[in-house]
Amino acid sequence: MKRPLKICAVSGGRADYGVLVALLRALRDDPAFDLQVVLTGQHLVKSAGDTAAQVRRDGFAIAAEVDMKLDGDDAAAVTAAAGRLLGGMGGVLARLAPDLILLLGDRYEIACCATAATIARIPIAHIAGGDVTEGAFDDVFRHAITKMAHLHFVTNEVAARRVRQLGEAADRIHIVGSPGLDLIRTTPVPSREAFFSSVDLAPGAINVLATFHPVTLAADSLAQLDEMLAALASRDGATILFTGTNADPDGRRIEERIRGFIARRTAARFVPSLGPAGYFAALTYMDVVVGNSSSGLYEAPSFGIPTVNVGDRQTGRLRADSVFDCPPQRGAIGAAITRALKRGRKPTASPYGDGHAAERIVAALKSLNDPRALLGKRFAEFAGA
Repeated sequence: MKRPLKICAVSGGRADYGVLVALLRALRDDPAFDLQVVLTGQHLVKSAGDTAAQVRRDGFAIAAEVDMKLDGDDAAAVTAAAGRLLGGMGGVLARLAPDLILLLGDRYEIACCATAATIARIPIAHIAGGDVTEGAFDDVFRHAITKMAHLHFVTNEVAARRVRQLGEAADRIHIVGSPGLDLIRTTPVPSREAFFSSVDLAPGAINVLATFHPVTLAADSLAQLDEMLAALASRDGATILFTGTNADPDGRRIEERIRGFIARRTAARFVPSLGPAGYFAALTYMDVVVGNSSSGLYEAPSFGIPTVNVGDRQTGRLRADSVFDCPPQRGAIGAAITRALKRGRKPTASPYGDGHAAERIVAALKSLNDPRALLGKRFAEFAGA
């Protein structure tokens, strides 16, 4: 009898875990696989919401934790933390000896894991390559992971074309959609009353879900945030729910500034991590998403809620017609919020799939006879679309 395929899946925080969890459940519950879950990054920072505990509550056994010791948010501290992760992953991979490592997205933490896997000669399956986010250094990390990866699960045809353009063979690229949409399809949300009670807010005339991450290729993340906060402050009767920021340079200072804003308002709250059910409830019951998070482009359209996308952090990503782009200036942000609220909530087609990505990924992984055969790959010359 063929032994189960040992797959090591790494998650660095609430954002990628929310996208991965439906796939992780499918792999855990299928006897064809032996799933090894490794946590690092913000999962191990208690102030970020103790999402490691949520992973365990979801029924996953944790094979390893690699604490980066994120003790600052300047470039030197983040670089030192990345070095600790790279060293720690080397030991973890040597101990777990997986047949394949499964990585998602574009974070520097995930790039460190891909580097460790490359050195250990472990094949890499990469989810969500081929996207473009021109305003963040995540863009570079994503493309670097693509070049280190051996199997590509992309969310759309445009992304698949870019991965081919990077020299990856077409027969190793699978268009599957975003597995984050699978979770939307299968996750029940609490009632409106229960949701607002859970975040200690009363519904307002306008209900805003806000997330602002560092704009890592810009020198003015805090100035951009101040413009967004000024636009939100001008909304009389608005109830505002902020979610946590990434562990990037300026991340802690952004959170401090948001907490200062909240301290001056009675109808505003900050929650580091809502968890999937809580976040989907927010997308169900709030009126508009404001900020620069990819979730405003990936998950929000499936709920029909409009998104005000601030600045250029997400420039290059596919957009649904529910997304309103604006520069990081308070007047422009305010005008975009007005347009978004006028549009309101309505059925929206997502450019990121149909909520069945996990099934497609599982099928592709089951078809692998010898994952190590993936290690040999050649640069495929790009011949157009």
